[in-house]
Amino acid sequence: MRGLVRREPESAVVRWNPFREMEQFRREMDELFNRFFDWRPTTLATPTEFEFTPALDVYETPDEFVVFVTAPGVSEKDLHVELSNGTLTVTGERKALIEGENVQAHYVSRMGGYGKFSVSYTLPTAIDENRVKAVYKNGVLEVRLPKAESAKPKTVKVEFEK
Repeated sequence: MRGLVRREPESAVVRWNPFREMEQFRREMDELFNRFFDWRPTTLATPTEFEFTPALDVYETPDEFVVFVTAPGVSEKDLHVELSNGTLTVTGERKALIEGENVQAHYVSRMGGYGKFSVSYTLPTAIDENRVKAVYKNGVLEVRLPKAESAKPKTVKVEFEK
């Protein structure tokens, strides 16, 4: 008998596993509680639940997009910024804050995890890639992405006929 299959991203075909779906649902519910209440059930925690995902905030002005990535405890040498085809991607790694054989986590806030991470944002308009600037200070990465001239709003004066 053939098992059910479902298509994954990048056209890979894998056997459907309902338990994987339930695990994904549990992780999403944990993240929901984590976002609203800064709470995580460490009694059910698996090693992947302590993964670090930095916060990403995006603002738009008439001339540029400003992206803030909050990544406390990440070394500048472990942080990489890339702009490709209109998508800004920030990757890096945050080292464990405390290590040892007899260390057990009792409570880890959503900003307290560790490990490799990647966050992306697809910009809705064209960017002048030659003028992009990034500054990392006090655990916050600020990326300024000036809009291309063709993407900036233009004011057109309309004259009325008399």
